[in-house]
Amino acid sequence: MRALARRADHQGVTQQTGRRRLAAAGLALVVTLAALLAGTGCVASRQEPGQATAAVADALAEAGSAGETARIAVGLLDEGRVTGPVADTVLLDQLRVLDDAESALTTLVPPDAASSARRTTGLDAVGDVSDAVVAARAWVAARSGGDLASHDVPASSDVLLAELATALDATDAALAEAGGP
Repeated sequence: MRALARRADHQGVTQQTGRRRLAAAGLALVVTLAALLAGTGCVASRQEPGQATAAVADALAEAGSAGETARIAVGLLDEGRVTGPVADTVLLDQLRVLDDAESALTTLVPPDAASSARRTTGLDAVGDVSDAVVAARAWVAARSGGDLASHDVPASSDVLLAELATALDATDAALAEAGGP
C-alpha cells in the first residue's frame, strides 16, 4: 500500500512539475511573440522613391511580357499552329501574371507624388493589358465553338491584335516613364 501511495504521490509531483514547465514555456512563447509583434507593428512601411519606381517598372515589365505572350498565342491560333485549348491555357497563365503585376502595384505604398503618379499610370496600363487578354480568351472560346453571342467578342484576330498592340504601347510608355528598359 505504501509503495502505491508513494508512486501516486511521485506521479502527482511529476505532473505538477510538467504543468509548471509547460506553463513557463507557454509564457515564454507569448512574451517572445508579443515582443516580435510590437517591434514590427511600430515600423512604418516606407520605400525610397527609387525603390518604388523600380517596383513599378518590374510590374510593368511583367505585364508587357504577358501581353506579348498573349499576342503570340493569338497569332499562332489564327495561323492554325496551336489548338484552342492550348491558346486558352496560355492566355489564362498570362492573366495570372497580370494579376501578380496588378497586386504588386496595388500593394505598393508610394513615398512621394511622382511615385504615386507612376503607380497610377502603371495600374491603368496593366488593366488595359488585362482587358485585352480577357477579350482574347473570349475570342478563343468563340473560335473554338463556344456560345458567346451575348459577349463583346472581337470580330477577328486583327481587331484583337490591334487591341493588344494598343495596350502594349501604353505599357511600354509607362515602363519608359518608370525608367525601365
